[in-house]
Amino acid sequence: MTTPREALQRAGIDVNALIGHLTSAAKAELSAVYRYTILAAHSIGFADEGLREILRDIRDEDRNHFDTLVTRICELGGRLPEDIQSFLQHEDEPKGSIFADWDNLPEALIGSVQEAAHSYSGLRHLTEAKDLRTHAMVQAIHNEKTEHVAWLREFFGLGPPGRFHRGFRGRSPSLAGLYDDEQGTRPLP
Repeated sequence: MTTPREALQRAGIDVNALIGHLTSAAKAELSAVYRYTILAAHSIGFADEGLREILRDIRDEDRNHFDTLVTRICELGGRLPEDIQSFLQHEDEPKGSIFADWDNLPEALIGSVQEAAHSYSGLRHLTEAKDLRTHAMVQAIHNEKTEHVAWLREFFGLGPPGRFHRGFRGRSPSLAGLYDDEQGTRPLP
């Protein structure tokens, strides 16, 4: 029986490089979960409940992205350090603090999410027509990041209305479509 790693090697993908890119993306997602948790908690008293709800929704979907990326890394034979400090040790710090200036909060939040969406372009290119499973996963994450930008633009009055739906928290609709059971635990081939 062919392992996923062997199948990708036959397709011409450098699996170690792919695992490295997936690991970098997982680090960024975990860092985003942390930042949005802190920002949502910190904004109490400074921002309305609508913004906190959007931040929590983005955080929950980023957690789903992290889980999905780690699962794929393990499927390909990769391993992550068991120690969180080792995992995040080489992570670059965010270029600016989204906490520093509440007056620039809309631009900082939107820019942060846009940068996260853009970071998936290389993975999409690397896996296109060679690794359909990873490509579909990365495309789904990119779609959700694009939707996060739309939610923020709408909230701050910079985009069209009607995209953010209450009670939708953390459901990751693009990723959920990649699974064939209700618990989302058994990915499609």
